[in-house]
Amino acid sequence: AWGLTTFVLVPPLALFTLYFAERWDGIRHDLEMFFTLGNRQRLRTRLLAEGERLAGEVERLAEAYRPQLQVPGPSPVAK
Repeated sequence: AWGLTTFVLVPPLALFTLYFAERWDGIRHDLEMFFTLGNRQRLRTRLLAEGERLAGEVERLAEAYRPQLQVPGPSPVAK
């Protein structure tokens, strides 16, 4: 009786397990893509904000040093 029950129940269980495993691989791939694309957008936004901040800082430093670089007279580089 156990042999017949096992022979009848194992193939459907194996098919269900195979179906579930293949389905889970697809779901996992979709989840990875979702989080990857979400993280890229967040990273892009953060990098753009940091780039704007750095550009402002460079501009501020350029304005601070520009008067020192525009001293009248011969160029210290040209000798």
